[in-house]
Amino acid sequence: MEEQISPSHSNATVDAAGSAKEQSSGPAFGGVDIGESEGGYFLRVAMPGAMRDEGVCSFSINKDGTVEIQGVIRYEIPSQVPKMKVQQLYPPGPFALSLKLPGRVDPRMFTCKLRYDGIFEVVVMKPGYSDTPAQPSYQ
Repeated sequence: MEEQISPSHSNATVDAAGSAKEQSSGPAFGGVDIGESEGGYFLRVAMPGAMRDEGVCSFSINKDGTVEIQGVIRYEIPSQVPKMKVQQLYPPGPFALSLKLPGRVDPRMFTCKLRYDGIFEVVVMKPGYSDTPAQPSYQ
């Protein structure tokens, strides 16, 4: 039987800055799922609206498991809409997210992908595991 982890049992913390911090309601920007296997970690971060353009989004991971993501949220409001009546999406602009994985990692052994649906996925290996991390499959 698989162990089910609810968000209230997680000790992961996420620090947000920029547009990600200004969000008060709407879709969860910076929502995180973290999975662990014997050899590594699987991480998903909700980043709807984050630009996929090369050089706009950056990602770094340190040996202690600290993950940092920076980028830009960009969208345009049609010129025919003079004033928004309801605005629950996070404002456009730069953002920064920082989180800590539960343990140490080998920062040289990772794969990452920002999916078209705004989910950022990372697979990173623990120290001492030389297997190339598997790319997440999308079905």
